[in-house]
Amino acid sequence: MNSYSNENIRPPDDIKRERLCPDNRSKFEKEMEEAINCSLHEHEEINKNYEDKIMNEYLLETNIRRENFKNILFDLSKLIKYDKDIREIYEIIEPIIDAYCGQYIQKYEIDEITYNRIFKVIGTIRTDKKNIELLKTIFISS
Repeated sequence: MNSYSNENIRPPDDIKRERLCPDNRSKFEKEMEEAINCSLHEHEEINKNYEDKIMNEYLLETNIRRENFKNILFDLSKLIKYDKDIREIYEIIEPIIDAYCGQYIQKYEIDEITYNRIFKVIGTIRTDKKNIELLKTIFISS
């Protein structure tokens, strides 16, 4: 059995008809609108090309920075399981290097004691001297 009665059914909406109005704009107004639309389209294309260029440059620089620091982070990560001092240094410099590689920072200023400790500990591991020099380009002693 149907629990709904015909009294509870809503009647259908009225039919609406829409008509397009004729285009009453002058020839000048039509040409002006076409020129504006064309200009906006060109401007959007220029902006898109510029954004693509900026993003490509950002990604290229990020990849270069990550590649440069990959070796020192790998060398340190192998040793953090065995050496407490290297683990502490790694925990200090890894997020800073990550921020540098992500282009959030260009330099990082630390106190002189921490600076000396970082480079004293890193100087004890076997790694390319170029890697240590790269670290010195990021860290600044205050």
